[in-house]
Amino acid sequence: MSKKTVLISIATMLLLLCLFYVFVFNYIVPNAAKISIPYSWRNIPMMQDSSVVNNYLGEGKIDITNKQLEESWLKGIKNQQYKLTIHFSEESKLVVGYKIEYHFEKWYFKKDYLLEEKLISK
Repeated sequence: MSKKTVLISIATMLLLLCLFYVFVFNYIVPNAAKISIPYSWRNIPMMQDSSVVNNYLGEGKIDITNKQLEESWLKGIKNQQYKLTIHFSEESKLVVGYKIEYHFEKWYFKKDYLLEEKLISK
C-alpha cells in the first residue's frame, strides 16, 4: 500500500465518522426525544385556567418575564432533560400556549431541541 492510499483511507474514515456524528445528533436524538415525551405532556389543556393545569401536571416553577406569566416543569436526568413551559394570558390566567424542549448533553456535545410548540393567536 502506498502512502496516498493510506491517507485517502484515513480521510474517508474521518469523513464517514463526522457524517455519522451529524446524523445521530441532528436526526436520531431529536426524533427519539419526540417519541419519549412524558405522557402527561402530550395533551396540554389549552384555554383552561391555571388551576386546571396545576391539577393535571402538578405545581410548576412560576416565572414572570416580559409581563407574561409562565410556568415550567422539568423531567428527566441532568444530561437528558425535558422542559415544558406553559404561557398564560395576563388578564384571565388561561393557557394560551406551550413549548416542549429537550436538552441533550453527551461528552463534548450539548444541544437544546425544540420538540413541540403551540400558541393560540390572540
